[in-house]
Amino acid sequence: MDNKSYIGTPVRGVLVVVLFSLLSGCSLLRPRVITKIEKEVEYRDREVHDTATVEIPIEVERIVTRDTSSHLENSFAKSDAVVSGGYLHHSLESIPQIIRVPVVVHVTDTIYREKEAVETIKEVKVEKPLSWWQKFRIRAFWWLLGGVLVLLAITFRKPLMRCLGLRLR
Repeated sequence: MDNKSYIGTPVRGVLVVVLFSLLSGCSLLRPRVITKIEKEVEYRDREVHDTATVEIPIEVERIVTRDTSSHLENSFAKSDAVVSGGYLHHSLESIPQIIRVPVVVHVTDTIYREKEAVETIKEVKVEKPLSWWQKFRIRAFWWLLGGVLVLLAITFRKPLMRCLGLRLR
């Protein structure tokens, strides 16, 4: 028999993956924990009392009438009147300023919460337990599968050893 390996490199990779899957993927029982994340959104309405600033625009207004002179002024505007040529020239001018006004603003707050709840699988009441024959068949399958794998490993030990890069004695 020559030293050439009659199992190709792609076949080696597939064989290793299949054997690893068979040996690691078979388990009878695994504890299962289900993690459930609950998301909750809460909306809160509230009133905020604040102060707004209002800028009064500058307005200029003039009128001409037959009358005597006058001068008016308040916190928002001032007025001057002058008699010229038998006519009263009157001007009204607003005073530039900023006024503070109290306001109430309705605000809606959005609050996001995530709660992590851990649940385990609940016990289910079985109507009828398995018979001894059903239990035997379930267990026998795993023993049979293990035996077949051992026989395959013994039968193909030389190609497997070469494939895995190990030397035979």
